[in-house]
Amino acid sequence: MALRSEPLAFEPSVGLMTGLALLAGMPAAMAQTSTPASGTDGAAPRVALPELDVSGQAPSPYRRDSDPVVRLPTTIAETPQSITVVPRELMQEQAVSSVREALRNVTGISLAAGEGGFSGDNLTLRGFSARGDFFIDGIRDAGQYARDPFFLDSIQVLKGPSSIMFGRGSTGGVINQTTRLARAGNFGDMMVSAYSSGGVRVTGDVNLQAGDIAVRTQIMGSRIDVAGRDHVYQSRYGVAPSITLGLGGPTQLTLSYMHQEEENVPDYGVPYVNGRPLRVPRSTFYGVSNQDRERTVTDVFTARAQHQFNDAITVRNTFRMGSYWRELNATAPRIATTTSTGAAFNALTTPLGQTLIRREPQVRTGYDSIIVNQTEALLALQTGPISHRALVGFEVGRESSEVVRYAFGTNTNGRPNASALNPNYYADSPFIRTTGSDIRTVANTLALYFVDQIKLHPMFELQLGGRWDRFEADYRNRAATTNNRFNRTDEAFSWRTALVFTPTPRVRTYFAAGTSFNPSAESLTLAANNAQIGPEENITYEVGGSWEALDGLRLTGALFRIEKTNARTSDPSGNLQVLNGMVRVDGVEVGIQGRPLPNWNVYAGYTYLNSEIIRSGNRAEIGREFANVAPNTASLWTTYDLPYGFQIGGGLTYVDRRFGNTTNTNRVPSYTRYDLAAAWAPTEGSLRGLRFQLNAQNITNALTYETVYTAHTVPGPGRTVVLSVAARF
Repeated sequence: MALRSEPLAFEPSVGLMTGLALLAGMPAAMAQTSTPASGTDGAAPRVALPELDVSGQAPSPYRRDSDPVVRLPTTIAETPQSITVVPRELMQEQAVSSVREALRNVTGISLAAGEGGFSGDNLTLRGFSARGDFFIDGIRDAGQYARDPFFLDSIQVLKGPSSIMFGRGSTGGVINQTTRLARAGNFGDMMVSAYSSGGVRVTGDVNLQAGDIAVRTQIMGSRIDVAGRDHVYQSRYGVAPSITLGLGGPTQLTLSYMHQEEENVPDYGVPYVNGRPLRVPRSTFYGVSNQDRERTVTDVFTARAQHQFNDAITVRNTFRMGSYWRELNATAPRIATTTSTGAAFNALTTPLGQTLIRREPQVRTGYDSIIVNQTEALLALQTGPISHRALVGFEVGRESSEVVRYAFGTNTNGRPNASALNPNYYADSPFIRTTGSDIRTVANTLALYFVDQIKLHPMFELQLGGRWDRFEADYRNRAATTNNRFNRTDEAFSWRTALVFTPTPRVRTYFAAGTSFNPSAESLTLAANNAQIGPEENITYEVGGSWEALDGLRLTGALFRIEKTNARTSDPSGNLQVLNGMVRVDGVEVGIQGRPLPNWNVYAGYTYLNSEIIRSGNRAEIGREFANVAPNTASLWTTYDLPYGFQIGGGLTYVDRRFGNTTNTNRVPSYTRYDLAAAWAPTEGSLRGLRFQLNAQNITNALTYETVYTAHTVPGPGRTVVLSVAARF
């Protein structure tokens, strides 16, 4: 099995320099161990903690079968659960510059616009919100920011309820980012990319070893204009150092630090008219120059120590501190009630040239923090003829969230109306605001968990797991004078069981069932209408399997049902929420990863989701689909290695139509995006060690609506050409 820690990065700042000084002055180290042996000869299997990198190259770089699954005693291939892994090699071939872009390769995901009081990465997974289900090396990544893959080894998407490993949330699954940490060897690489839309991205990775100590640092600087969107850009900087002490020994210590800063122009796209996105040129942007900005500063420090007592017992402890600061000033476009002629707006008769856009300000500042300590033991046990690989853990954590939201006058709304066709980006917009709310929430978590993978017979395995959580939250609105404080404590037990049947070495099947829970304060917020109700409860049933169809080519598939049996909904009075709702998602997914032929790599997937609101206090929702859930999603990426170091590749992403709301009145059309790539890595001569790469993203310049919210949708980038040069040493 294998574990990872985390780092990140940015341009020099006080926090960055302090973190680097801390790391430089400490004999740090990072955990690395060997993967557990299967132990089919009757002897106790060898227990090992996750490795930083898999030794032994799989038939295809897209295959990560032997990678460990965090908080489980199994590898990817052995886990009775749908897991999609986006490896670093795939992200590099596609010239991916954000985690959000990388997740286009994962079907069953729909990207969501950052609104509703939240910003940063947001998505639904198997139909359910996963905004709070991002993790780094198994610990919650609680910040609201745009995640960058510059320090990542892979992105593991564990689908289906995962509360036994990760606690609250995780109804549709979790996104676990695995990091590249200091390890044995001396090596490095650097890549520079130029974008046709305007912009440059630089990344670097250097690892140095001296005896049993290794030091590694990744850096990133990126400033990219969004193709086809006027005035919109993303700018990020980051650094991710780590130190490992005790390489190759039974005791290892790893310290890692991640710092990332960003300054962007946030994009809230276009509003809906008559239930469809406003039909204006893709470049149309409704923000204003002296207002729209987004800034974030993210710092995450991790210390991980582990000791292997013998082949049967390994103990590790992970301590994490994270802080996330953000400042958002964005324009959310809405249709004004009057036209440019002063008449009342009518969606059916008002000409587009007379339509006015109300620039609704979304202005807030926030600071989130997290302190978590996990202690886990990996055990290899033998009870008669039955062998066990078990993980037992204890977790304690404290999270806090502070958010100040600002209000504006009802007449000016903080910024002037705009013409739908010709908005004035440089319009004079005085910044006058008052504090609307000032909220602080503190939550404490205490949890015990275990998972046991039991080998009953060469053909049969049983997985049993459970987790008990105590989640306590205290909410206070410091700007309110009455009804300003709520608190809630929930205790929940989550379970998961799975039976694995392996009729042949090439075929592995399973049936799994598990639960998860969603407390009212899941996202560190409470309100008068939900502070008195308990958690939502979810159960999933899944039948799946994998088939090594050819040497090096693996097919996976699953049928599943996720049911929320007591969903929150409004009571008849509409003033409170009650747990009387019911929602369900039925689905099927298939995937292909590997090499059909020696030089041909394939990574593909398809997911079908049938979501339905079965019972609700809002009659208009009953029988409708969930918001932002595409019934069909598909992705394909393939490359072929030619002689003399040449490689060609390409792929597509298909996302079906989605609804922006639960009453299904706002609808976003489907889209298909095509990408192409070509690369040359000279194998001889003075250019050996270099890689030249050309990517054409959205080659047909298709109009895509990639992110969806109730009142607006955001167009995706237009055609973008990326030229990259990489050097390895």
